[in-house]
Amino acid sequence: MPTPSGKPKLAFVVKYYRPMPRLSGILRFVIDLVEHLEKEYEIRVYTYRYSPEVTAGERCRNHEVVRLTAPFPFRAGAAIRKWRPDLVVFGSGFWRPWFLLPYWTLFRLGLFRGGAPIVLAQFTNMTGKLFFLLRLLLPRPAAVIALTAPLREQWERILPGRISVIPPGMAIPPREKKFPDPTIPPSSFRIGYFGHLQPHKGPDILLKIFQELNLPETDLLINGVGEMTEKLRRAGRGWNNITIQGYVPDIDPWLHSCKLLVFPYRSSVSVLGYSRAALDGLAAGIPLIVTPSPALAPLIREGENGYVCRDEEEIKERIRAVAGDPALQKKLSEGARRSAAAHEISRVAGLWSNLLANFPE
Repeated sequence: MPTPSGKPKLAFVVKYYRPMPRLSGILRFVIDLVEHLEKEYEIRVYTYRYSPEVTAGERCRNHEVVRLTAPFPFRAGAAIRKWRPDLVVFGSGFWRPWFLLPYWTLFRLGLFRGGAPIVLAQFTNMTGKLFFLLRLLLPRPAAVIALTAPLREQWERILPGRISVIPPGMAIPPREKKFPDPTIPPSSFRIGYFGHLQPHKGPDILLKIFQELNLPETDLLINGVGEMTEKLRRAGRGWNNITIQGYVPDIDPWLHSCKLLVFPYRSSVSVLGYSRAALDGLAAGIPLIVTPSPALAPLIREGENGYVCRDEEEIKERIRAVAGDPALQKKLSEGARRSAAAHEISRVAGLWSNLLANFPE
């Protein structure tokens, strides 16, 4: 059905959208992506009305936001059927296949026999456990967008020939942009960690390594919330150069106060394809030290924008080497910013537009 603008109609289904008390890395990417896609599409975002305090609908920039009550996936399908879009993007933040399957089934029941092609966007890395259940996704999506190559390999076993890889992206701030000073001034060398404080992301590993190194004129900033918050605060008690900070609405001043970011992930499940915090670090010209996680390691050009480390001892030695060598810091910083260009959000949105232009067929 044509729109006044002449643009094709795109329904974008995602369980959470703004405004939210806390924006995750996944949600920040989705917001940036929608704002770029709205240049080419008439977009309605269908999302869950998680609180009566948020409105049932509103105009946001140049797209509409429709908030629906439970059961959200069924109601989203029914609402989309009435709108009759040209194309549907179904966003999944599930990392457990046995959660995605019933969610998809309810959505398709609500949609009934809606004719628009549906592209499933898998935003998070998934566990391989019971992945075979996704053979039961019926009717099957017309295509799947995976954010990493390992995700594509998983999905190819279920839907061969229908999988495309488009990595996540972010806005790259101009080099000359100035950010406010963080309320806790950095030392001459600040090491940062940004993300959920969960065991699989390993913030406790970084805290332990930092304390063992005990480098002069260096401080550690751990930013995020999660089940490990109190454990980390207890472990860092008495260290004036350790800050365990909860969620802050604007992380940019804090991020840009760091000279090095360390992400010692034990696992990549539930992480946005490539860690949004790691991408933000590269965009800010901050080198990374990471573990061989598929959410991190592919971002690294060894010795150019950071290092992939196999164990705690290697992380420790790399931190020591970077902290003690200003020339190396400068080289890695320049390399980090160069490597971020491949993930600039307008480029990533262009890849989405090129793929979506193949539908409907």
